[in-house]
Amino acid sequence: MEISPLTILLVLAFGGTALTFVAGRSARFVALGTAIATLVVTLGLLAMFSLSELLSYQFLQVNTWFTFMGAPGSPGLSIDYAVGIDGISLPFLLLSAVITVATVIYHWGEEKNPAGFFGLLLLTNAGLLGVFVSLDILLFFVFWEVVLIPMFFLIGHWGGPRRQYAALKFFVYTHVASVVMLVSLLAMVFLGHWPSFDFTDMTAVQGYNASIPEVAQVFLFGGLLFGFGVKLPMVPFHTWLPDAHVEAPTGGSVFLAALLLKMGGYGLIRLAFPLLSLGREALTPLVFFFAFLSIVWGAYLSLSQRDLKRLVAYSSINHMGVVLLAIGLWTQLGVMAAVLLMFAHGLVSGLLFMISGSVHHSFGTRDIPSVGGMTSRTPILSTMLMVGSLASLGLPALVSFPAEFSAFLATWESLRYLVFLPLMALVVTAAFYIWMMQRLSFGPPHGIPADAKDLPLPEMMGMVILVALIVLYGILPFLLVHIITVSPIFGACYPGGGGVCPGLP
Repeated sequence: MEISPLTILLVLAFGGTALTFVAGRSARFVALGTAIATLVVTLGLLAMFSLSELLSYQFLQVNTWFTFMGAPGSPGLSIDYAVGIDGISLPFLLLSAVITVATVIYHWGEEKNPAGFFGLLLLTNAGLLGVFVSLDILLFFVFWEVVLIPMFFLIGHWGGPRRQYAALKFFVYTHVASVVMLVSLLAMVFLGHWPSFDFTDMTAVQGYNASIPEVAQVFLFGGLLFGFGVKLPMVPFHTWLPDAHVEAPTGGSVFLAALLLKMGGYGLIRLAFPLLSLGREALTPLVFFFAFLSIVWGAYLSLSQRDLKRLVAYSSINHMGVVLLAIGLWTQLGVMAAVLLMFAHGLVSGLLFMISGSVHHSFGTRDIPSVGGMTSRTPILSTMLMVGSLASLGLPALVSFPAEFSAFLATWESLRYLVFLPLMALVVTAAFYIWMMQRLSFGPPHGIPADAKDLPLPEMMGMVILVALIVLYGILPFLLVHIITVSPIFGACYPGGGGVCPGLP
């Protein structure tokens, strides 16, 4: 049996996680070694990835776990260990590996049960890797649930004063959404008469979408939109996010914003939109409504925030609303923009939450009006704040600019003048980031403790890794774009009604 490099990646991630939990005071070294090893394997996948295999998944491995026997004459239904990646999966693997390395380095001085803390971080990363490589629906769901458990404990044990409330709220929201998602996926398999839970098998079923009645597709698509939308998060199912971010430790906030939110967008692109075309067409106006609502509501609430962490959390809702809008367009440019924007947001939000944690470490508060003129005392931290803020508001030469420009261009092509709604929200985004920078970084110093120090070396190194990629992919976005478009979604492989395979328009 040939073993896929993806299986090696998963074994490495879960094995390193287990070692970290039992490593005691040496846990940080084991965690860093595991994180670097997974990054090296991911870079190897990047180097071996073929840009010419448009219509297939790469590094495939499919092994049958067990088979349900069907009625006489029926082939039955198999559950497989099925892994593989395409150009949509690979950027998320790279993002997960990079964020994990940067977060472990940032938290190098963690003293509160470091084995548990770093072990939970690595377990979250291992589950994320599993989500992004799974081609079997049940395997996808298992890894999806694996991600929820360590994040619950990270918030509940290492979080702030209201950590137990925030952890419980996070778990209830996301688990309920997961159950709805699973029921919808299982119903889709049974109603579509798939031969297995491997969702790539639908390419062999002619007229797959026509085999499920339109009314059923509408309900199934609605269930997946809710299940993935809660994780995205889209308004009005977003209220778990600000509480979780504010109470989570810095590393937990970084993982939440940079990685866990991307699971929602990834699930919509991978499962909901391509597999339920009739339901998608019927509910596309609802998708646009939720997208515009998230964009406007996230930007509006960000303006009124005093807590730096909460401001970044609400700005994430705004940015992920643009992602939902781009996905909802369901065009080649729209899907490419959505993946690129999620990758960009992962880097930028991860940097901003690290900065929020460092501001609290240096000044004892995240209350924006309480601190000012920090450039004179902490110039490196202030520089990082400037880079993160400018990247988030879409400054050219930084990674968010090509992503947002592509999303707005795709919106103009499909919706014309409705593009001015997210563009106006972008102006508000620029306004609250510039206002925040003016209050925190400039003017006469105030609210700065006498013993305030600039960034410690580990925190600075964690941020520098993200800044380097923010600049690299801002100047050379084609390095990602050429990868993203190597996916079956961009080819003629997803049958519509009657077996027509047009691919994305």
